[in-house]
Amino acid sequence: MLRKIIAAMSALAIICSLNLCEAKKVVAVMPLENVSGYDEELVAEIMTEQLIVAIHSSGLYTVVERAQMGTILREQGFQNIAVDPSQAVELGKLTGADYSMIGKVTMAVAEVNPTLTAVTGLSNIFKLEGLGEIVAEHVHKVKGRIALEFRLVDNTTGEIIMAKTVEGSKSGSTANAAFNNACKVAADNFLKELDSINPFRARVAAINGSDIYIDQGSNAGLRVGDILIVARESEPIVVNGKIVAMKQNEIGKVKVVEVNSDYAVCRSEGLGNSICQGDVVKRG
Repeated sequence: MLRKIIAAMSALAIICSLNLCEAKKVVAVMPLENVSGYDEELVAEIMTEQLIVAIHSSGLYTVVERAQMGTILREQGFQNIAVDPSQAVELGKLTGADYSMIGKVTMAVAEVNPTLTAVTGLSNIFKLEGLGEIVAEHVHKVKGRIALEFRLVDNTTGEIIMAKTVEGSKSGSTANAAFNNACKVAADNFLKELDSINPFRARVAAINGSDIYIDQGSNAGLRVGDILIVARESEPIVVNGKIVAMKQNEIGKVKVVEVNSDYAVCRSEGLGNSICQGDVVKRG
């Protein structure tokens, strides 16, 4: 048993020494512009904060601190960061970021929850569709909707590598709470778009009984409980005489049970001995 564990750890050390454990990319979230027509000044501020929280908590990226961003903005006298990619690139380089995100809130709506109706004669009792009567303090009275139009710029090349709109919709007890919730949904949707630039990939480094060691961990955003797909590469895909990829045959799914900075341990159910060292591991 001890020999197997030592062999597994040795395999992980070799893989990491080959620089397969990549450093996190740095993202600079630029000040957002609010063009939604909604007169609440904090809408763009809330959206910015939720973007930073989502990116940071993902574990996949590092986010430039807002204090650092503010200092450079003041010192350099930047203007119109929200709409000027060239200034975003310049500022991003000064902060050391790989990517700069510039954007604007194009829609911000707070409305009475359409599924909510007051019970006649009772000022503090509401009826919520599907849930019956609820006391006012437990009711999400307001529904918030928000849309963020963004561009993601590569600070090395100056190229706009993504330009999309993400939306979020969620209820809350107040307009402010509803916007917070809606912005969180929109930020999570932005993160999904961001992940498509650097998709998660790992390899099975070693197998010790039911434990499957893979060569990526928390530095790549893995968390205990994540479900991953294991696939095996077969013949190459050739385009114009060049190998551009390898065909992959899905074997099954595994669950992350332990996470370290540069490796993780997974377990599978029902796959038996079908998983082998070198198999590809990716998100579903």
